[in-house]
Amino acid sequence: MSKKVFTVAAVALGAALCLPAVANAEPNGDPAKYADFTADFLPANTPEAVNAAAQGKNLIMSPYGTSRTIACRGTSAADVYDCMQEDDLGWITLRKMDVPGVGPTWTYLP
Repeated sequence: MSKKVFTVAAVALGAALCLPAVANAEPNGDPAKYADFTADFLPANTPEAVNAAAQGKNLIMSPYGTSRTIACRGTSAADVYDCMQEDDLGWITLRKMDVPGVGPTWTYLP
């Protein structure tokens, strides 16, 4: 019986120690470090791409679209810089272009 109590107490303590780290986690808390910004991108070949700037999104012109992780440095969709996308061989640097009427467009150029 005491073995079960000890095990339950150890699991509860471990869970309590993990909670503060999860609650304080920010994917883009440090603008100098790469973070996952995939959700801030829209594939350029979708109907939603026309209104990307109005939605606060960046466009991605890539054979992978948003199916592969896009990691950037920055703090929000507007302040994103230095982006890379995961591909079959590792990470490829994306090139940023500002397209008038469309907004920031990141291009995959191997």
